[in-house]
Amino acid sequence: MFSVGSFFQHKLNRDISWTLGSFVILAVSGIVINLVVAGFRDAAALGVFNQSYAIYIITSQIAVFGIHYSVLRHAAFYEKNPEERGSLLFTSVVMSIFLGFLAAVILFFSSEKIGVILDSDITGRAIGYAAFGLLFFPLNKVLLSYLNGLRYMKAFSILQASRYVLVMLWVAIVATSDMDFALSTLGFFVAESSTVVLAVIYLIFKKECKALKFNRRWVSRHFSFGAKGLLAGMFVEMNSRIDVLLIGFFLSDELVGIYSFAAMLVDGLYHVLAMVRINFNPVLVGCLRDYDWSSAQKLLRKSKILGYPATLIMSILISVAFWVLTSLLIPEKGLASGIYPLTILLAGLTIISAYIPFDNLLMVSGRPGWQTFQHMTVVVSNVILNLSLVPIFGLAGAALATASSYIVGTLMLMFMVDRLLKWKLWNNQITS
Repeated sequence: MFSVGSFFQHKLNRDISWTLGSFVILAVSGIVINLVVAGFRDAAALGVFNQSYAIYIITSQIAVFGIHYSVLRHAAFYEKNPEERGSLLFTSVVMSIFLGFLAAVILFFSSEKIGVILDSDITGRAIGYAAFGLLFFPLNKVLLSYLNGLRYMKAFSILQASRYVLVMLWVAIVATSDMDFALSTLGFFVAESSTVVLAVIYLIFKKECKALKFNRRWVSRHFSFGAKGLLAGMFVEMNSRIDVLLIGFFLSDELVGIYSFAAMLVDGLYHVLAMVRINFNPVLVGCLRDYDWSSAQKLLRKSKILGYPATLIMSILISVAFWVLTSLLIPEKGLASGIYPLTILLAGLTIISAYIPFDNLLMVSGRPGWQTFQHMTVVVSNVILNLSLVPIFGLAGAALATASSYIVGTLMLMFMVDRLLKWKLWNNQITS
């Protein structure tokens, strides 16, 4: 018989619970940001923030250069070797500091031109302020990935949540004041720098800093692994922002705001599943390292049994909440038409929900190059479909294009895992 006590006795269940709690903070923060900006400013301001955020996220993935994937996998792989972990951690820290500074400088001096391309001066200025967050973003990703690899999920979750809360508070302060709204994106710097300090304090407390040593061998290993996986992470983030950016290119800031308000809720649901994936990743590293296929198959069975119904229920609740917010609470903001793209996006996400926790399977198996190729198919299909459908169908076309790209990516994942790992995800069978 199931009991709450027995559920929390299992570390994986406890870890998932902590990361889902972190997601709740993320979701609330995202909703608050969108409501405050839409309520105290307007849909155009919401469009400015979300376009700037899209540029920030894409650029940040380039800045970290995939090194965090190497840290995650190797921290889990060398979980019983503190000397090796000390070398891989400190080397990655030095590398991430250099890359963060370089990315921040490039984005800052490119922000004005990006604003011209998007035909929005305020968006260009907001991107310039967002660039300061890149100084610490790569370092944050490395430190949090190290915690993830060692399954310090309670600390990982608290630190992740703190980032969301700090961004939310900063944006709310700017939105409700007479300050230039472009300053809202300076919240990324506030959040990233604060989280770095907290992460370092925790690592010292856990005595993970005793064997720190710079090792040139790890420079080449991190760069090799990261270079192959760099585009994988960037493609994931790009795919969640392509529709917003292309709507901004073809349509107005106001329509970007309407769509991004709906997409924000879908992104929140995606993060529920991504939080499960975060916990599965280090476990899958161990399963693949030790050829423990039965444990890996058990994870997939659990994901299929729980993933589909849970995602469907949450999709229905999100749709109802969106209707209440946009039609009853703030109808004057003109956001109600976002219900159509919202429904399409939720349908696409529900179809692939059981496989999202396994979306990094190729990466954790030590095949970052193939992971990149799999994610590339998602982005390419999304770009082509958005370019084809947005000019004709507007917001609904963007949603249909993005939802279709979800399915394309999952089919490619199934195909590649079957070919490379001999694991048929669709029927959960291992072949020799």
